[in-house]
Amino acid sequence: MQSKHFDTIVIGSGVAGLSFLHYYKKAQEAIGFSKTDASANKKLSIALFAKSDISNTNTSWAQGGIAAVDISNIPNADSFEAHISDTMIAGGHTNNESIVRKVVEQGPSLMQELVKMGMPFDSNSHEQIDLAQEGGHSQARIWHVKDYTGKALQQTLQNNTEAEPAVYLQEYVFVLGIKKVSDHLFEVDTFHLKTKTFTTYTTHFVVLATGGVGQLYAQTTNTNVATGDGIYVAHSLGARIQDLSFIQFHPTGLYSKSASIYLVSEALRGAGAVLRNHAGDNFMLRYDKRGSLAPRDIVSRAIVSEMQNENASHLYLDATGIDPKILDSHFPSIKASVKELAGIDMATDYIPVVPTQHYSCGGIAVNEYGESTVAQLYAIGECAHTGLHGANRLASNSLLEGLAFAKFAADQIVNVLKHANFSDPQQYNQADAQNKYAVLKIDRTAIQNIVSKYAGVVKTTEGLLEGRLAIMDLIKNAAVLDNFSIEDYETTCMATTALLLLDNAILQTKNVGVFYNASIA
Repeated sequence: MQSKHFDTIVIGSGVAGLSFLHYYKKAQEAIGFSKTDASANKKLSIALFAKSDISNTNTSWAQGGIAAVDISNIPNADSFEAHISDTMIAGGHTNNESIVRKVVEQGPSLMQELVKMGMPFDSNSHEQIDLAQEGGHSQARIWHVKDYTGKALQQTLQNNTEAEPAVYLQEYVFVLGIKKVSDHLFEVDTFHLKTKTFTTYTTHFVVLATGGVGQLYAQTTNTNVATGDGIYVAHSLGARIQDLSFIQFHPTGLYSKSASIYLVSEALRGAGAVLRNHAGDNFMLRYDKRGSLAPRDIVSRAIVSEMQNENASHLYLDATGIDPKILDSHFPSIKASVKELAGIDMATDYIPVVPTQHYSCGGIAVNEYGESTVAQLYAIGECAHTGLHGANRLASNSLLEGLAFAKFAADQIVNVLKHANFSDPQQYNQADAQNKYAVLKIDRTAIQNIVSKYAGVVKTTEGLLEGRLAIMDLIKNAAVLDNFSIEDYETTCMATTALLLLDNAILQTKNVGVFYNASIA
């Protein structure tokens, strides 16, 4: 099996992975990079592996937008301090305030960079950015493209990537595992899902941009590739995983019995939609003075409480008070999808909603540059725990985080490569990676049902311990397969990641943000 070498390998093609490519190139241009052991002005080599097609990412599904202060729109009531305060409040003041400040203050320049790339942000009649307001935000600061910002962002970044031929980009490549073979060299074992071939690459830097863990749950707003692969391989390398049990549930997933849940954007509540129970009451005002615009953890627990009181499977989001012209101009995708999936015209009827697994606030612990506790292993985007979100992500801060840490990581890595004198390894042949990895026959649905039952919006210590034993039994009783199957290997990895999540939940000693254990309360 032939080996290929790159200075940096990026794993994942969402906002974090693709914007890293952009800032990697910009960082080289900014410092006039030239390798000490090669001809002047030689570009650093970089590869990006996407587990599916390049656009199959959680980024593509993001509806609301990107939170950032618009310093060009003067005068306005917003400020860095207000955005920082809102982020800290949402995170239960468990956030790393220096990271919050660093990311928030980077916001305006990141937005302008996107504008230069062609990101078609909505504007108002005064040709200013049309800023929306979402739950937990004291000001309107959400940059958006109708109600499909993520799709527009994904396409903008892809267009930018396609214009850079120096990137070695491979779709349908699953990273099986990563091994650190020396202080400055990794081996990255991959399996190509289309050609069914195994390849080992070497690199000085690995950047994990693999997204969240949504597929550990029976119902999620995440895409089907969000199985926690980056967290699994980072853990296998010895990287510290932090607060993995801090799972954010989106309060308004469109009620359905399917595994993939359509998300009804927070921006709809920002525009005036309110939550109602089956009696028609605007119940959120009993739980929080901010009503339906309270942060997601508060809203999710309130909905669960009301559902229990009414013995109901769902509640309702009432958007009938919003001007139909606003619904058509600002929320065309949501309106069409709710009509298609639920047969409901949200201009006249209530939307059935239920809290659904949405975002992982924890993950691979990293420093201010995105570097993990394993030297030269970086994590950016949802798979990382940067300290920005604390115990609860403020709405629309996630795309901002992906952009910001892509830049921080790219700047740092290029700077290290400029001053280091890493020698490229010689090409070599290696036995198939297939023989390195044990594959177990585990029922994926069983994992999802266990995690959903015991690690949902409201948890108990007894339930968490029971869930942990159930996952351990699945692993213990699983047969070892003779033939390699990527689906079974992925599920094998998911079982370990599920254990990490449950173990972390058991160790939590207080309720804060998205984490709520009724046994502690």
